[in-house]
Amino acid sequence: MAQKAHSDLGASSAHRWMACPGSVRLSATVPATSSSYAKEGTAAHTLAEACLRASDDPFLHVGKEIIVDGDKFPVTDEMADAVQVYIQAVTGDYDEKTDVLAVERRFNLGQFYPGMFGTCDAVIYKPATKRMVVYDFKYGKGYGVEVENNPQLKYYGLG
Repeated sequence: MAQKAHSDLGASSAHRWMACPGSVRLSATVPATSSSYAKEGTAAHTLAEACLRASDDPFLHVGKEIIVDGDKFPVTDEMADAVQVYIQAVTGDYDEKTDVLAVERRFNLGQFYPGMFGTCDAVIYKPATKRMVVYDFKYGKGYGVEVENNPQLKYYGLG
């Protein structure tokens, strides 16, 4: 799997750089690393994307392995369950007759500031109401992520 490019002013770090713009320059001096937890999250995202694009049941993939940066991550019942919840949230809001669904949608915000870009997990646009619904799949342990007033989702919405 190819490494995805990340913006210095990316969505996942928007909570930090929106509150402290100087952190962008300081963070650039820190070597990029990835934990096994982050790689497992990437594996879950890979499964989520594949299942959403193919209208596939993630439980059909239990026992298979997803390789991220040379490490193998098994698709477990727990991973499939989390992916299923995400897929149900997206497809439950989506009307294929009237809505536009974009999965892993790349966008560029360079008109606001050079180097601002990203990829949103899923977006549904509802032309009849001019409403956009942004989805960001979270898979992990440790702490919850608030949806209301979330800088990452605002960034994706702008994108």
